[in-house]
Order: sequence, then structure tokens, then C-alpha cells
Amino acid sequence: MTSKKMTRSLEVDTVRGIACILLVLFHVVGDTPAVGLKVPEGHWLQVFNEGLAYIRMPLFSFISGYVYAFRPFQGNAPEFIKGKVRRLLLPLLTVGTLFAIVQALTPGANSSVTQWWLLHIEPVGHFWFLEALFIVFLVVLLLEHLNALSTASRFALVWVASAVLFDYFSPPNYFAARGAVYLLPFFLAGLACKRFNIGTPRARLVAAAAFICAATAAMLFPQFSEQGSSMAALALGVSSAFLLLRSGWSFPPLAYIGSFSFAIYLLHVFFTAASRIIFRKLGVTDTYVLMMLGLTAGVAGPVVSALLINRHAGLSLWLLGTVPAKAKVSTQTVAA
Repeated sequence: MTSKKMTRSLEVDTVRGIACILLVLFHVVGDTPAVGLKVPEGHWLQVFNEGLAYIRMPLFSFISGYVYAFRPFQGNAPEFIKGKVRRLLLPLLTVGTLFAIVQALTPGANSSVTQWWLLHIEPVGHFWFLEALFIVFLVVLLLEHLNALSTASRFALVWVASAVLFDYFSPPNYFAARGAVYLLPFFLAGLACKRFNIGTPRARLVAAAAFICAATAAMLFPQFSEQGSSMAALALGVSSAFLLLRSGWSFPPLAYIGSFSFAIYLLHVFFTAASRIIFRKLGVTDTYVLMMLGLTAGVAGPVVSALLINRHAGLSLWLLGTVPAKAKVSTQTVAA
């Protein structure tokens, strides 16, 4: 396996943009009548939002695996882990903790932490994804070290094992262990898509057939198709992510949003919640107006925030887990 330089791809960023829109929409609308816009049970928005659960987080995980394939683990485990701690766990501790505090202090928030001594041991809100993805990277590091992902046949065996765990294994959810089991097969599928260059017309046809069959099964037998623990859910997540990525479709406005996907993931909830609370206090009650305002705030707010944060290397590191390009150049110059 040779490391390939990852450059920005309009197609990948477009899919990232789609994932961001779906995620922000989820937190704006809410999946139950008790959260978000609190739409009634059975309302088409609530049903639609709940149905997208089959696609939303699998898409994020699939893309993560696909992008990882450009710069896979090369043998330096301490450096690899250090990079993931900086990128995932540092923002978890800063932004995730800030979110928990703001949520506890804000009137009208949907929920808040009750057991502060278990903060982040028990995942906080959507930040479970960072913890789960960190575990996934550790698992992948071990698998790469054992050469278990180096050939298609070995990779297939590992993926089948991850699929079995997805369907039958539900560990205690400390540090989002359950989320890691959920994400792993989608991450591996994205990795395989790039590593083994899967994308022929025949592969897309098979994926389309799998999507149709899985979607039909989920609609006809919802009691056997829960989005976190069924083969139908797994097939829907993998096939939809694969088809979106391999469609080759690109749309610059969506790609621009996708280029800020990590910031949007981290920060959108601050803006969606603020939008809902503020506009309701101003007398806005129409569900669809609140939805569009929340969606706009949840996307635009993090983008503007990221642009401002990236002007300061320290803030960029602690809040987003990144070092701006200018800061990297400056550091290299000093070292030279």
C-alpha cells in the first residue's frame, strides 16, 4: 500500500455537503415530538427525518474511510494516534464540554447532562461520533498492522466480521463503544471502495439493487429493520453512500459546504438551537419557516465561525483540531 496525496475533490466534498445538510436538518427538525421543532408524531417531516437515519451517519463514516485510504497508516503508531487525538479528542474536550455547559444553562434546551462526573465517558449529544470514530481508527490501525486489510479476500473476511458485530453485538456505550461497532462496517466499506477501486458499472448496478431491496425490506418489515442493528440498515447505509460517492456528481455550492464538514459537525447545534429559541421568542411559529431558518443558521454559522477560528492557530488547534496552513509554513520556517 502506498500513500497517495489527498487533494480536494469536488465529488467527495459534494457528498460531504449532502451529509452536512442531512445532519443539520436532523437536529433542526428532531426525530421525536420532544426535541427540535417538536413536530407531532406521524408528521411527514418527522417520518422523513427518521428515515434518513439509515443514510446520515453511515454516509459520514463511509466518507471517513474513503478519505483515510488516501493516507493510510504507514507503521508509525504513536504518530498516527497522536494525530487522531488532536483531530478528534481535542475538539471533543473543548467544543463538546462547552456544548454540555451551554445546554445546561440555556432555557428551552431539549436536554442536558445530569451526571457530570461521567462527562464524555457517557457520550454527549452528537459528539459520540468523535469518540466512536477514534475507536474505529484504533481498530483499523491494528488491522493494518496485522495486514488484515491488505488483500481483497482478507478485507472481505474482516468486513463480514464487522457486519456480524453490527447486527448482533451491543456493548455498553461508554466512550461510544456501541457507536464504534455501528460505524465500523461503513468506514471499512468506504476504505475498500478507494483501496480496491470499486466503482465499475456492474458494482453500481449491484449497489442499486441492494438499495432497492433493503429499502423495500425496511418499509415492509420496520420491526426487523432498526437502523442500528439489522442487515437491511447496513445494506441501505453502504449502498446509498457508495452510489452517492460513485455517481461522480459535483455541485460547487454543496462542495463548499462540504469543505467545512468537520466545523459544521462540531458547531451546528449551537446555531440551530439558538435559531429555534430566538425566532420563537420573536413570534415565528410556522414550522417550515423555522426549519429553513434553522437549516441556514446551522450551515452558515459554523462556516463563518471556522473562517474566523482559522485566523488564529491556537483556536484552530483547540477547537477544530487543525493547524492552519499559514501556521504550518511559519513553523517550518522557524525550524529551518
